Amino acid sequence: MQVFETWLEAGGPRVAAILDAHREVICDTVAMRMSTAFPSLCLDPARFDAIAFQQEMFQNTPRRFHRLMQVVLRLQAMVVIEREYRWGWTIIPRYGVARHHVISHARWYFDAARSVAPFRSSDVPYLDDLEGRVLHTIDQITVVPGSAAKRHELNSHSNGYSNGHHERMPR
Repeated sequence: MQVFETWLEAGGPRVAAILDAHREVICDTVAMRMSTAFPSLCLDPARFDAIAFQQEMFQNTPRRFHRLMQVVLRLQAMVVIEREYRWGWTIIPRYGVARHHVISHARWYFDAARSVAPFRSSDVPYLDDLEGRVLHTIDQITVVPGSAAKRHELNSHSNGYSNGHHERMPR
């Protein structure tokens, strides 16, 4: 098996094209799952456009994530994930977005991609690794200060990175 970075350079653009060909189905699937799982997310009844704003968030969030994955895969630039979430995490909590929303959203994107896109079997372990790296980055950025000990305990006993490697988190 290749090193992740070698696969990203060699196969990233091809996988990006496959994802892009299935963008609408993937993003619509994630948007529907978000609206079903989190029906009150970003719903501010004080806004004059509360429902429209919420629906726009459900529609645009998976598409924005898709564009991030395109950059990562086409330009071999994992750093965009970190930068995007560092920037976003200063803004999105004010809309009621919590870390479990963000982590779920990223997982659901990869779930939807796996279910509709015809990836080569040789790409699947690297997609799993990519998902694990993305989730790890999000996990590190969105951790609530003072909860590191609790997070370590949860991660070592359930769905985290107990051994420090970028393994895919179980669902």
